[in-house]
Amino acid sequence: MRKFFDFGVKFVLLVTVSALGIVVLYFLFGVFSEAGTRALIRVYANFPETPSARYTTFSNISGAIVALFGVAAALLTFILNARSTRRAQRKQHTITILLETRLSEYFQATISRRRAVFPEFTDVTFEMWDNARNAQPANSTPTAKDDAQQQRDGAAALTQLLNYYEFLAVGVREGDLDKDMLHKTIRGIMCNLVDDARLLISEMRRQSPKTYEHLAPLYDDWRIPGAKDINGNPNERPIPD
Repeated sequence: MRKFFDFGVKFVLLVTVSALGIVVLYFLFGVFSEAGTRALIRVYANFPETPSARYTTFSNISGAIVALFGVAAALLTFILNARSTRRAQRKQHTITILLETRLSEYFQATISRRRAVFPEFTDVTFEMWDNARNAQPANSTPTAKDDAQQQRDGAAALTQLLNYYEFLAVGVREGDLDKDMLHKTIRGIMCNLVDDARLLISEMRRQSPKTYEHLAPLYDDWRIPGAKDINGNPNERPIPD
């Protein structure tokens, strides 16, 4: 599609330059040159007062072609401007979401709650997550209650983070967010999170196939096979089927 637009722009520019060249030559050799003017007069004097049918047909076809080129040029200009505007809006929307997320105290607190229960670079199984989200105090002491609440908050935080990246994946799929910009800014963070939760995601998708239906393929597209985490352990592993 981009090659088609480039060809269209070049073609329109070629036609425009050619037309301007003809006009310039006409003024140089037809208006400012007395001999040229007399020559043109003699040529026009030989033209018949009533054009032939062939000439009339040719004139009509030429006019239609010129009009068609004009419409094509206007259409190409409109499409290019629309694409450029759409691209700029998509990048600005992506930047806004990234900045709001990075500056959000709630988002940062969500990350902290997740890390308190499920540290980074640690596999999270469905059983671990399910036990945490259903945690109950071992006794009636404040410490036991706080520990149970921390477990539940950690499980909820992990789900919220996965849901956030699912939201971004939907935006990429629908063309509302700039995929290249997101790849350059959050690829590593997202892939680390999904690698930690890949066993959890696998079981969730087994129970409900539409769970993280956009995040899973985006992760598979972005992950680097054979990657290592900061501890030298395998990272960015595939989500089990």
